[in-house]
Amino acid sequence: MNNYMGEARNRSQTLLIVEGNHEKNELFWLIFQCFPEINIAMENVWIYGTNIYMLYEDIVKEYGADWAEEEMDIDLPFVISKKQTPDNLRYKDDFTNIILAFDYERHDTNFSESKILEMQNSFSDAADMGKLYINYPMIESYQHLKAVPDYEYAERKIAVSLQLVQRS
Repeated sequence: MNNYMGEARNRSQTLLIVEGNHEKNELFWLIFQCFPEINIAMENVWIYGTNIYMLYEDIVKEYGADWAEEEMDIDLPFVISKKQTPDNLRYKDDFTNIILAFDYERHDTNFSESKILEMQNSFSDAADMGKLYINYPMIESYQHLKAVPDYEYAERKIAVSLQLVQRS
């Protein structure tokens, strides 16, 4: 018999990867308060700190440019923890489910429809590499719901006031 017991893993955790503080500290905190049956601990909501295109580039740095074509097994918790907390690496085996919530960000200079499609095709199973949810156009659009479900949402237009720029 050996004494090579590693640290016990709590595999019943769900990891939620979001873009920033707003999502974690406001939106998902409120969702978890309203729906405790979701059962995701706030310490398992990781702030990625940037958008989906930067996450794509971090995956390329770790696995190579052909990661999607070669259908590689991507370990997102490893990729993110290696970048953010290299002294405390985490792995997908530490989690039962991995959920990603990112904005579409069409205005970003790194926007690429093909990158979005690769990410959607690769991250389609929360119990495997993760399930990607794309907010369109951005997560703040939930503020325009008038009811749940809101059947008129897709056709709703939001007025924008244009202000003249003062030039000196």
